[in-house]
Amino acid sequence: MTLGAVALAALLSAPAAFVRGAGPSNPGAAPPDVRCDLEAYVVDPDPKGLNVRDAPGVNGKVVAVIPLDGDGTVVHLVASNPNGWVQIDRAETIEGRVVFDKKGWVSGNMLGIATRGYGTRGVKLYPTAATKGKAVGTIPPESEVRVAGCSGDRMRVKYKSLNGWLDRESQCPSPVTNCS
Repeated sequence: MTLGAVALAALLSAPAAFVRGAGPSNPGAAPPDVRCDLEAYVVDPDPKGLNVRDAPGVNGKVVAVIPLDGDGTVVHLVASNPNGWVQIDRAETIEGRVVFDKKGWVSGNMLGIATRGYGTRGVKLYPTAATKGKAVGTIPPESEVRVAGCSGDRMRVKYKSLNGWLDRESQCPSPVTNCS
């Protein structure tokens, strides 16, 4: 096989995001969105509701508004980008009423989860989604954290001066229970 054929074979087998230009040959390109399958709850205090946009960022067109619900609204996250925006595909109130059922982007700062760990010293926060490694800190049990991104079943969160990743077992996406 010639060097050109090897390069062509590598290009054809490369992930689609790489082929579109988000790779080493185009370092200025935005990295691809990362897929996930998680839930969080709305913490946006705006009485008008949470804006859902057609693209990540404040320049995205508002395509829907998730109404403020005093009891809480849970959203399903399906992707995130490196700038703290998450893509959702569903939102429903604690009573089970669906208030949004298509894909759109919201700022992770407007979403939260609580930490589990009732009766423990807290949950570990890790530096990457890929591995546990050495923890960057511990968050007390039943503490509310802000969403900063997601990957698979891991949630990137912010808590005070800490920023890192929680595994699924440490997450409680309910605004009304401690998930214990």
